[in-house]
Amino acid sequence: MAGPPSSSLRKDFRIFRDPGFLVTLVLIGLLAAVGTYILIHASNEYGIPIREYWR
Repeated sequence: MAGPPSSSLRKDFRIFRDPGFLVTLVLIGLLAAVGTYILIHASNEYGIPIREYWR
C-alpha cells in the first residue's frame, strides 16, 4: 500500500512553503517597511508631525 491519501487542502496550501513565494513575501514586506518609514519621516519633516501622537 502506498500510504494514506493526502488531502487536496494540503496540496493547495503547499504553495506557502515554496521558496519563491517566501522570497516574494519577504521582499514585499521590506518594500512596505521602507515605504512606511519614508512616509513617516517625510510627514515629520515637512508635514504634520506624527511623532507627537505616538506618545
